[in-house]
Amino acid sequence: MSIRLIATDMDGTFLNNEHNYDHHRFKKVFDKLTKNGVQLVAASGSSYPRLRREFAAVADQMIFISQNGSVIHYGDELIDCFPLHHDDLRAVLVALTRLYGDDDINQLVISGPTTSFVDQSMDEKNFAIVKLFYENVKRVPNLQDIFKYPLNEPLTKISVNFADHIDITDVTSELDNLLPANLIMENSGFNTELIGDAHATKRNALMAIASQFNLRQNEIMTFGDNENDLGMLTLTSHSYAMKNAALPIRLAASNVTRLTNQESGVLDTIEHYFDFAR
Repeated sequence: MSIRLIATDMDGTFLNNEHNYDHHRFKKVFDKLTKNGVQLVAASGSSYPRLRREFAAVADQMIFISQNGSVIHYGDELIDCFPLHHDDLRAVLVALTRLYGDDDINQLVISGPTTSFVDQSMDEKNFAIVKLFYENVKRVPNLQDIFKYPLNEPLTKISVNFADHIDITDVTSELDNLLPANLIMENSGFNTELIGDAHATKRNALMAIASQFNLRQNEIMTFGDNENDLGMLTLTSHSYAMKNAALPIRLAASNVTRLTNQESGVLDTIEHYFDFAR
């Protein structure tokens, strides 16, 4: 059975540590995949506008799973999203205020499919980091009162980047107990937790896409490096954890890439699997 779809995580997987990739090499691989009828999916915890920016030259030919599965786009068309209920979002904000002080959280971001919001008090250093991962970011006077402001789309994800002195394993036990039962919290790397609808995962989004394209699991290839990629990595026998991934991630995947994200490990694996001469 041949591979018909490839889904790759971005940061720590497809992108190098400078959040970039070999564009010339990618375009050659992408053109060959397209010629062979293979669909490429970018699956990330960050936003759709950021993903579209990363693949601007071929964005209309790609599928984007953003915000860990909360939002799905085919090119520029919104296919599906999982809105957060107002009461659930408020419950998360209350829990964060109860458990953590201002010095414990670097970045608190609330996102819809195309726009993300931060508090106007966020310093310029952290705002620049948020812009890198979310692209279209707006400041609001008080993020705790997000629903008081004009919103032209539903809100779908909460992102919390914790300060270095916060142990992310403690966050899992402390915060998870206070979340509404219909929400899920997944680690996205960089001391960041993403909170959204429990059904909104990369795995579920990928399964929905597979169903739409009438794909079997063994026709899908996946790449990832972190906890929020585990669902994708256990979905198919053609899964690849990055060489630079933590041991539990490498053990969960069916395969491990020969090269790290710093060495274009995803492109290298695709080239070898499909026998694409560089």
